[in-house]
Amino acid sequence: MIHVRCYGHIGTSVGSTEVTLDDKELDSAALVDRVRGMASGPEPGFTRYNTLVMFDEGEAFVPAGSGRTIRDGDRVALIPFSHGG
Repeated sequence: MIHVRCYGHIGTSVGSTEVTLDDKELDSAALVDRVRGMASGPEPGFTRYNTLVMFDEGEAFVPAGSGRTIRDGDRVALIPFSHGG
């Protein structure tokens, strides 16, 4: 399982500050797309282009260009660029 903490309006869109995905492996862009699919309403307001993915150890990147693989057991945070603090 992949554990995802959702900050700002991402958490509001999906209705929870934490979600768990049953996937064993996802690339970072697919991870954001999966979480977007959990959002209520037609347009969740976050994409792979305006969201930061951050690992527990402090590595952060924009998923659209990273190609980074997230694996079973990883804990990541999704932070919108417009988070506000």
